[in-house]
This record gives sequence, structure tokens and C-alpha cells, in this order.
Amino acid sequence: MEQKKSLTMNGMTGPNFLFILNAVGMIAVSIYLTTHFYDVLYPTKLGGASTLCNISNFFNCDAATYSKISNIAGVPISFFGIIVGLLFLFTSLMPGESLEKTSSAVAKYNFIGCVLLFIFSLAVLGSLCPFCTLYYILSGVAFFLMWKYGSNSWVPDFKVAGLWAVLLIGGSAFMYMTTKEKADVNAKISKSIVEQFRKLGSSGDPDVESPYKIHMATEKFADSPIRITVFSDFQCPFCKVVAEQMHEIIRRYPNKVSIQYMFFPLDAKCNSNVKGRFHESACDAAMLAACDEKKFVSLHDEIFANQDKLQSGVLADLAKKYELNGCFENETIKNRVIEAINQGTKYNLKSTPTIIINGKKIEGTIPNNQFFAIFEDILSGN
Repeated sequence: MEQKKSLTMNGMTGPNFLFILNAVGMIAVSIYLTTHFYDVLYPTKLGGASTLCNISNFFNCDAATYSKISNIAGVPISFFGIIVGLLFLFTSLMPGESLEKTSSAVAKYNFIGCVLLFIFSLAVLGSLCPFCTLYYILSGVAFFLMWKYGSNSWVPDFKVAGLWAVLLIGGSAFMYMTTKEKADVNAKISKSIVEQFRKLGSSGDPDVESPYKIHMATEKFADSPIRITVFSDFQCPFCKVVAEQMHEIIRRYPNKVSIQYMFFPLDAKCNSNVKGRFHESACDAAMLAACDEKKFVSLHDEIFANQDKLQSGVLADLAKKYELNGCFENETIKNRVIEAINQGTKYNLKSTPTIIINGKKIEGTIPNNQFFAIFEDILSGN
């Protein structure tokens, strides 16, 4: 007897097994993106959001997370990906004609939605979320498997669709309440942070502008609406967190924020403010980064990326990679580092990281959403 065309009702065939694995992948990716949504928009700790999804300015998840299409009425759109993945998984594990008909229709509409989101990301956001793109690919695979091997329907079974609609509505209500609760807490904390920032005394920007710029929104540092000076040590773990935060701040405020870097190694080898050699590779790292202003940003990122290897010869490797010779013994370069260190005097600098925002000092750092609250307050003219 000839088998009826079906992806899920003819036993554990190869395509059906692939459909199951694909559904599990869709669920896993969607859970990651949902977690990332909350970690980025409503962080509870520094460095709470995974950086796995942020590969570069083009391939990053944060641009999509901060966009208006990241959620529908407070419900992250990745949650709908979880529901779709669960539907496909149930269709394979508990096969039936009505379930497959529903999955066939959902696979089509889901894939169309993915194509539209992909186009929006490229045309409007100018970036691609790697994990979102992975979900789009998995959705394409699900669509293909259902079209090639399964039933072909644009209309779901209404009973099955009704049951899943109840699950979707119930889950969405829970996600909405979760988002609202986190948003309320975030708003209260941000309001408090802004009030504290307003009360801080201003010492002004550093007396000497640093030639080592991480980002410039305006030709002159002093003309930027938001001016950030980072006093940092390449061997300081917390400074690495700040370095990662700066990338996100730049993505959020590319035309509003200028960021300059000031060396402040916690190493008596080049910093007379320090009595011991707490970070024995920090001065060498600073001198390498200071060696060529044009290569500073790339070196800044690579040194922090290799922070745990600074005492195992990685600085010499980077010097060779960037064709920088004699940086570690160059007195001119050392004096540039010392000049940056001396800029910390007016701020009574004692530790790293120390961040100066429009002349006001923040010791350590704060979560991104609190930075954003301060920046929005500055931009509003308060």
C-alpha cells in the first residue's frame, strides 16, 4: 500500500528525524535570544549579557535587541520562535493529520516573517544578528522539509490552532508581565542613577585631550554632546568589561558620543602613583597600544581580548603582527603614557576603571541601561 505523503506520519524517517533536530535547534536559539533580550535591556549585573552573539559592528544581536521590532507589546519576538519550535516538535513526536496541516501553514508564514526580518535588518538596521540569522536558516529548513515531504497547506486546522493560540496567549501574557516588572524596576533604578549623576561635581574634561580615540562623533572632542574619557589598565578585568561596554555605547549613540582613552596602568614601572607592580604587564601593554595612534583601536581590542595571556608573550606577538618595533623601550612612547597618567591627577584617580562623562567622575562602571539613562538625560538638556 502506497504511503500518504507526510513528513511526520510515516514513522521515524530521515526527514522526520531532521525535522525534530531542526525544531530543537529553533527552540534553543529562541531561548538564547529571549534570555539575551532581558539581559541587554534589563541587566541585573555588569557583563550579564552574553557577548557570544556580538561578533562585530555588523554581526551583532544588540542592534536588533534595541530596535522597535525586538518585541510586540513587551513580548520578545523570540518567544514566538519558542512556540513555533514546540509546535514542530510536537507534530513529529505526536503525529497526526491536523497537527501536520497546522505545522505546514505555520512553517510558511514563519519563514515569510523571517525573510521580512532579514530584509529589515539589512536595509534599516544595517546589521545582522547571528543567532537571529541562524533561526531564519532553521525556519527555512523547516519550510523546505514540510514542503518537500509533508502536507501542503496554507490554512491550519482550527481546533489545533485554537489550542496553540491559548498556549501562545497565555505565554505572551506571562512574558508581558515579566517585561513590565523588569521595566518598572529598571525605570526606578535609572531615575535614581540620573539623580545621583546630576548631583556629582564636575571637574571638567581632562586638561590635555588624548590622541587615542576609541570613537569620535564630532571632529573636536569638546564639541560632542556626550564626552567619555576612560582611564584604564589593560590588565584590569573590570576594564575589559568597560571596553566591551564602549562598543555597545557607540552602536547606540554613533553620532552623539566621543570616547577617548587614557592610560593608567597599575604598575610602578611607568606609573609613579602606584607603589607596587600589581599588574606587571600593564605598562608594556600601554606602551604597545600608544605606539601608533592609527592602530590604537585595533590594538586596544586585541590586547583586551588576550588579557589572560599578557604575561605569556602575547604582547611581543601583537607587536610583530602590527609591525611595531621598539615600542617597549621607546622613551617618547613612555612619556605619552605618563602624560595620560598625569591627566588623572585632577580627578584624584586611585583605581581603574574610572570613567569621566562630561567632566563628572564615575569610579568603576555601571550597567549599560544606566549609562543610557544618563545619556538620554544629557541629550534632553537637563
